[in-house]
Amino acid sequence: MDTYRIPLVWQMYGHCHVEANSLKDAIKIALGPDTPLPDSSYVDDSVAVDYEVLELDQGKKNRTLTKQELKLQLQQGHTLNDLLAFGPGQDCEIFKADKFYPGDVVIYVPDVALNHVPLDRPITAPEELEEVLSHYYTGQDFIDECGGDAEKAERLFCYCDWQHPSSAIDELADDDEDADNYAALSSTDGDYSPANPWNAPGMRVSDFI
Repeated sequence: MDTYRIPLVWQMYGHCHVEANSLKDAIKIALGPDTPLPDSSYVDDSVAVDYEVLELDQGKKNRTLTKQELKLQLQQGHTLNDLLAFGPGQDCEIFKADKFYPGDVVIYVPDVALNHVPLDRPITAPEELEEVLSHYYTGQDFIDECGGDAEKAERLFCYCDWQHPSSAIDELADDDEDADNYAALSSTDGDYSPANPWNAPGMRVSDFI
């Protein structure tokens, strides 16, 4: 299930975030009744979806830009919201491409508030522009972070939902290690489970006290 950002035509609310299996299902939920709003409240009556903005957002989501192309667009006065489809991450707003693209295409931007990335104003000052672009990650950046392992880089991309790849790679390694340990113990003749680790062969309750 994915989270979709659906633009609304309803009083002060410009959009809502909907969890659904497809864009079509997300639009159906957004139309109401009980449309979920950004402040965690709900609209009891039906609302209208801004299909023109939705089409633009979908176009931005599927757009691919290299870091150099993005830099040139920003230098011309475009805002980041003009160029990329930012959406919900883990309790924050991020940019994440529709899939992993190896190479120089920008595919990920971590928590924009935490990293002071302005979305709705021009960024033309050279120092600020370079600082902002330092938070923009390409497919090659992920591959480099993973020591050239493209498969691991794609898993790292899928894992990231708020943090920088350099921080997430340690979390991913811990998750992989836990999964490997569980698989190894589960393949023994014992009745190991995370709830009953002492059931693994050769282990006693006293080992865990």
